Amino acid sequence: MTDRVEAFSWNPRTALPVPLLRRFRVGPRKNNFGDLVGPIVVELMRSRLGLSEQSSSGEPRRLFSVGSVLHFAADGDVVWGSGVNGKIGADRHGWRELDVRAVRGPLTREWIAERTGKDVPAVYGDPALLLFELGFPQPIRRVSRAVTYIPNLNDLGAGAPVPVVSPRRPLAHVLEQIAASEVVVTSSLHALVFAELLGVPVALVKPSAESAFKYEDYARGTGREDLPMFESFDGALTHVTTSAHRDEDALASWSSEPLRAAFPADIFRATGAQS
Repeated sequence: MTDRVEAFSWNPRTALPVPLLRRFRVGPRKNNFGDLVGPIVVELMRSRLGLSEQSSSGEPRRLFSVGSVLHFAADGDVVWGSGVNGKIGADRHGWRELDVRAVRGPLTREWIAERTGKDVPAVYGDPALLLFELGFPQPIRRVSRAVTYIPNLNDLGAGAPVPVVSPRRPLAHVLEQIAASEVVVTSSLHALVFAELLGVPVALVKPSAESAFKYEDYARGTGREDLPMFESFDGALTHVTTSAHRDEDALASWSSEPLRAAFPADIFRATGAQS
């Protein structure tokens, strides 16, 4: 189907070294759980609205939703909740104009507006926040361990003195592990997002290879001025276990309605519509 709307997600293959040949071979996909959420949310929205995968224009379109992936976009692509990756330079963004319906947060909004010289809608939120209200199974909160650590993909393998959940595990598994934890420490943005969505106290430890931009962008997009980020696992754990604010609703100032209303239904053909 050449006239479909592609829900973009970042999921490249890993490069595995072959020392004797001094070259690399193609390995399995990275399968970072947070980067795979976008197409799931888009599919759930399409189903709810009675939309097909086909483009209403008859031409292929790309829709950017979850992830810090706007450096992969091209002119005319549609943005619904994506964000800028703070470690990617402006010169790696090849587009000049995007069809923006919503962005992850105000930092991304300001970045796009400055680049294009055009107004960008002040509609904020990571579409991953819509996952459960759109019908994806929500795990039951049954605490079976005190602490879980979920690293950013780049921090995987560093280890921690508590159970570690790989961000390469399937989405449902990661969600279940979050729900089973009394508290979560993480350097993964989407582990943070889902812990907050599930009401699990969570603290952010500084990632080794990520800019603070996306974390701050998400926090401001959900109504907060700042988001504590700790230099060490121990610092994050101390905070999340002792803070007087640990059980507060981190998303209390954010409403999902504007983000849902901004979904670009117009770029899809209705189910059953003829070409």
